[in-house]
Amino acid sequence: MKFSEFVPAYHRIKARGFIKSHRKGDGGVGNTFEQELGLTENCISGPDIEGKELKTARKGAGGKQTLFTKEGKWQIGQLKFIEQYGFPHNKYPDEMSAQSTVTKTKNNRGFWIYTSNEYVAVKHDEVEIVKWDWDSLIDQFAHKFPACVKVFADVQKRDGVEYFHYNEAYIYSGTDKNLFRKAIEDDIISIDLRLRTQYNVGSGKGVRNRGTAFRLNHNNMDKLFIKEVLE
Repeated sequence: MKFSEFVPAYHRIKARGFIKSHRKGDGGVGNTFEQELGLTENCISGPDIEGKELKTARKGAGGKQTLFTKEGKWQIGQLKFIEQYGFPHNKYPDEMSAQSTVTKTKNNRGFWIYTSNEYVAVKHDEVEIVKWDWDSLIDQFAHKFPACVKVFADVQKRDGVEYFHYNEAYIYSGTDKNLFRKAIEDDIISIDLRLRTQYNVGSGKGVRNRGTAFRLNHNNMDKLFIKEVLE
């Protein structure tokens, strides 16, 4: 979608007031807005709106913004990693999980982010688990998230169903590779490991990996970009 098409479409959606969610769950706020815009669900790796990634959020929800997902070079097989460092899954009793939010401060499972001049790594104590060279990581950020339009919605619940009023939007632009690298080194960006075991009939135990995610707090977006209100 062209940005010149997005702006009037956003204003039309804003003027409609509260819109019934098209999907249950956390993804409802984004899925509903994209469908109202006429976009198909984003399964491609590039930006949505003429070089700008489209993101939505509930007002007051806090939480973190996913910039992109990228697998690094695993220094240990993923299944072996889960079996060695994982824990019982809280939803699937026969499965193991290794989901963990990792920062530069060691978390309660022993994971932390290590940075050097050459690469970024997730370590468990002093053992390297997975690593990325700076160039490939920065290239992914530049490709997936060169700029961003972020739309916020007020939320109402009616008979257990969410309704969204999309009424606040910002343009984030003007980033560069040095800001991204500095944000990791300054502990502004976290790395989310999102994998678990999954039993597959016929092939036995395997791995379900939803993609290793690089994320930052909503309130820190202006540390990566210049923020502009979309009027």
